[in-house]
Amino acid sequence: MKCFMAFALLLGSMSAHTQAASPTVETADANWDQLPKLKQRSNDHLSNVAISRIHEIAEERKCQIPGASMRGLTQFEMPFAAQFQPDGTLTRVLLPRLGCPEAEGILGGILLKMIQGGDYRPTGKNEDGWYRGELNFTIGG
Repeated sequence: MKCFMAFALLLGSMSAHTQAASPTVETADANWDQLPKLKQRSNDHLSNVAISRIHEIAEERKCQIPGASMRGLTQFEMPFAAQFQPDGTLTRVLLPRLGCPEAEGILGGILLKMIQGGDYRPTGKNEDGWYRGELNFTIGG
């Protein structure tokens, strides 16, 4: 019985090491224009709840949200970069530094969900696995 338990523990620890690590989300001040574009297939995984919260943050003027003006936030556009493994697995997402941890967290979560859900796909054109994309949505009219 002890031998079986030791074998089970060994297998358990081995499978934990072979599982893919979760992708990271980071902020950076950079220009990603030189990277090839991700293919955007849909926005099926774009959360209305998250969009509403970004709109609230902009209205509260808690921080600088791209597209926000004195009239509020109607058109949001934000570039980002994503890195993929050769098999298409997402490893990193970089978004611009906004100086607002709450907004950065929400936007990073939106991008993770959208990329992992297949809304954005790499084209295979970059051996390094880095691509650029743009998250955009309209609020109201």
